[in-house]
Amino acid sequence: MSGRRSGERVESRTFAPPPALAAVVDCFWAARWDLRGQEPHVVELLADPCVNIAFEGEERRIVGLSTRLWRRELAGAGLVRAVKLRAGAARALLGHPVNRFTDRILPLDPVVPCGGDLGERLLGPADHRDGLAVLEEWVASRMTLPPHPDTVRAADLVARIAADPAITTTDRLSRVAALGPRGLQRLFRDEVGAPPKWVIRRFRLQEAALRLERGDTPTVAALAAELGYADHAHLTRDFAAATGRSPTSFAREVWD
Repeated sequence: MSGRRSGERVESRTFAPPPALAAVVDCFWAARWDLRGQEPHVVELLADPCVNIAFEGEERRIVGLSTRLWRRELAGAGLVRAVKLRAGAARALLGHPVNRFTDRILPLDPVVPCGGDLGERLLGPADHRDGLAVLEEWVASRMTLPPHPDTVRAADLVARIAADPAITTTDRLSRVAALGPRGLQRLFRDEVGAPPKWVIRRFRLQEAALRLERGDTPTVAALAAELGYADHAHLTRDFAAATGRSPTSFAREVWD
């Protein structure tokens, strides 16, 4: 289990899954914070089209794909350890159509029962690797292997969207997938939890946010053209709907 560290006031680390779980798991991750006596820390992000299973305190929950801007205020002290399931692959662990969880946070146990002391064993160790090893073992014991062919197909298509900026429309994705519009919609509804058009747009908006943060695009119009938008107004509308601010305002906040 290899790890990556990030963050300042909040310690956040991600760990690659072992090869045996890579078909279903994107990563394991952990976050720890101690903000007692400090201002709360606000987390905002355009989340990937993924489902997470998170353990925090007494809670163990399924955090479904979020079609809106993800926002959470962290205060006091806390610890979360979690698994992020590959986009399109969550059904292999949860056993239900994934749109059931979209834009929802639900208790884990009614969906995937787990032992009463799992949270304690997972959150108890001081070292993240030790705690996440417990979660890794639990995921391995509950997931369906090999995943259903539709699950594999959906996960591969989402990965293709993320990697190929030329996929900017559902028509293009249909040709790549060799699936008609109805079949593509059904596949994404059941296995991903959001329509293919939304998934394409989310990855392009993430790319837009990253480019704006880096300051490596000359104008919003040029960025819109590179990401396959008809014009900069269309990108601006989508970006504002997803983040609550225009690309120009976002760039200004990042660089101020």
